Amino acid sequence: MNIIINGKIFNVNQNSNISDILEKNNLNSDNIVVELNQEIISRSRWKDIKVNKNDKIEIITAVGGG
Repeated sequence: MNIIINGKIFNVNQNSNISDILEKNNLNSDNIVVELNQEIISRSRWKDIKVNKNDKIEIITAVGGG
């Protein structure tokens, strides 16, 4: 099924959760925020939330600086 990640279409397995998607795309989960359909999803819920067809995920990377 297709979902949208940061504006690009990705094909994922039907029973994928947010953690699965991050792992499949080799994303380091230490410094990111995940938004699903305009709702920020806490890290503790990533394994519990399954994505659905046409869901929109935004992955935001936190960058430190000074």
